[in-house]
Amino acid sequence: KLVVDYSHGIASTIFPNILGNLNVQVVSLNAYLDSRKLTRTKEEFDESLRNLSYVVTSLKYEFGVMLDAGAEKIYVVDEYGVLIDSDRLLTLMTKYVAMTYPDLKKIAIPISASAEIDIVAKEFNLEVIRTRDSHLALMEAASHKDLRFVGGTKGGFIFNEFLFASDGMYSIAKLQEFIAKTGKHLGDLDRETARLHFVKKNLPCPWHMKGRVMRRLMEETERMPRELLGGIKIFPADSPAFTSILLNPDQTRPMFHINAESSDLAVATRLAKEFEEKVQHFINQA
Repeated sequence: KLVVDYSHGIASTIFPNILGNLNVQVVSLNAYLDSRKLTRTKEEFDESLRNLSYVVTSLKYEFGVMLDAGAEKIYVVDEYGVLIDSDRLLTLMTKYVAMTYPDLKKIAIPISASAEIDIVAKEFNLEVIRTRDSHLALMEAASHKDLRFVGGTKGGFIFNEFLFASDGMYSIAKLQEFIAKTGKHLGDLDRETARLHFVKKNLPCPWHMKGRVMRRLMEETERMPRELLGGIKIFPADSPAFTSILLNPDQTRPMFHINAESSDLAVATRLAKEFEEKVQHFINQA
């Protein structure tokens, strides 16, 4: 039993018949094409998620999913009506995949993905390959046949048994399969799975400043343990387990991202604030 919000997108013309053939009990929302409603403001998006949550909890369904208009990404609420953010959803999808396919050897995720996935990977003896933080990089990874699952941090998942790009409808079908085969509902799996603390900051950064800011950050962090893959990912010494901070300019907007993660919320908060001030200082100097 699930609730699907089609966002007035193309999936509304295809997916209902597929779900019917799968004998799934579905409540559909916004299940008609309307070109005037293909884009939403943040307020409209949040309101749609609240409505989705309300319907799931009112009907006591297993989960709810909102597709984006292009049917590539999914936004999920669990059986308790709780929105699972996209970073956490990637962790849970990874665990579902590992539980469902015990012969799975490796997966691919972007550099921006949570270290929660490394914890899951260790539990299931999976190799984790990290890519640049772009859908193109994930598609390139999915071209390798031994990478059966490639997950993104924005609600897109690639199962190359079906397609070398993210498909929201297939992701919903796989999520149903995972719940059926593992006997674990999303909310229950969420509670059982290790959780780290993410603190994110986004700073306005003019396009012409991005290169200069990155050069300053490269100089500033050259003596720190780090990875350079679509940004600068630093692993501060003498920090709690799974502590890192990712610094990268947005690819499509005049913005700079600072993502700090740690098993200790106070540490993640401190690092995010520290590097937010550094980046802002470099922007002001440029």
